[in-house]
Amino acid sequence: MNALLAEYLPIMVFLGIAIGITIVMLVASRLVAAQNPDPEKSLRL
Repeated sequence: MNALLAEYLPIMVFLGIAIGITIVMLVASRLVAAQNPDPEKSLRL
């Protein structure tokens, strides 16, 4: 059982890094992006 988990460790590390980068990019874009939407876009058709 330990050998099986050791084989999956690099995959789990890679998955953790990918999820971490995704979260950092989403938070950074939320902080950097302009948060003042155009009033025309919020008008109902």
